Amino acid sequence: MTDDRWLLEFAALAAKTDKFKDKSDHAALLAAGLIGEAGSIVSELKKKRREREAYPVYRERMVEEIGDFLWYFVRLAAVVTPGLLEELPVPDGIVLPAADGPQLPGHLRFGAAVGEVLAAVSTSRNDNMRALLGRTWAFLTVIANDADVRIRDAAARNTEKTRSRWPDENRYAPLFDDAFPVEEQLPRLLQVDFLERARGNHRAVILRCNDINFGDRLTDNIEDPDGYRFHDIFHFAYAVHLGWSPVVRALMRTKRKSDSKIDEAQDGARAGIIEEAVSAIVFSRAKQLKFFEGLDHVDLDLLKTVKEFVEGYEVETVPLWQWETAILDGYRVFRELRGGPGGRVTIDLGARQLIYSPRAASDDHAEHGPFSVSRGAT
Repeated sequence: MTDDRWLLEFAALAAKTDKFKDKSDHAALLAAGLIGEAGSIVSELKKKRREREAYPVYRERMVEEIGDFLWYFVRLAAVVTPGLLEELPVPDGIVLPAADGPQLPGHLRFGAAVGEVLAAVSTSRNDNMRALLGRTWAFLTVIANDADVRIRDAAARNTEKTRSRWPDENRYAPLFDDAFPVEEQLPRLLQVDFLERARGNHRAVILRCNDINFGDRLTDNIEDPDGYRFHDIFHFAYAVHLGWSPVVRALMRTKRKSDSKIDEAQDGARAGIIEEAVSAIVFSRAKQLKFFEGLDHVDLDLLKTVKEFVEGYEVETVPLWQWETAILDGYRVFRELRGGPGGRVTIDLGARQLIYSPRAASDDHAEHGPFSVSRGAT
């Protein structure tokens, strides 16, 4: 973004990712988003005041919340008051913040100003909208300044997040182990057989390769069966679409031992625990959504939660759209395995594909493909 036109450039980028533009209640949806993000900004100050020194992430959170608010602000301004953005005074630096830090009254006045904007949109009265949005902008600049946040930096952060979720072109990041010896790479092509075995009401999943079981029998480990015994498919989906799975890497014995730092920090037990935690968190949400059946997207809040979990690991650099693809594709195959029950899954890292095929009980001892792998409990 150029020095003097960054707000207009940000507004142009925001327009490209506006998923509400074809809605008849476009302005109302933008206003609803505006008040929601304003509430998040005020809430951050509340947390800061409540926790004091125990809330060290205040400024970092404000950068994100102000950026999210700014997206809705520029979109609403463009829709209801064309030309306003060119007239706004655009701060570029930070004026010395108040000695005692951000104050609640200023945040409340900011929230009240956004409320007036919402009221005007709800009654379709745009005659005073220019003044209302101008007042909101003035309060936002004060709040950002007091939080030691450049609005321009918040805009850049939002643009980075938006491009991570909705890039101009979906181009996969390189596989993390491309430069390592082949014996330290995740297998590029393999087959996994998920075999379900029942003993009364007790159901377990066995995974095999070349007629050899891997890992332990995996059950749902919950009173109300939900199919989690098939959850290993999520780890394979991460391997395919993220090029990352410490869990699969450990079971495949492809840890990157030639680099002791990578071996310990990226392929160790802690990384595997993080991956299992991500799998469980997403599964908890998926159960509420019929395991994403009929959905073509994952909500942004969940994706952001996942990204926070993997901070400090190599996969943190992978864009949000790849996480979304890994989750949706993993659950597509999970639903097929659950309904099968079981089946055979081809994992193709080269083509970035998971391919499911049913597998009859009579096939249990059949010859497998050129290379197969399976795993059980982690």
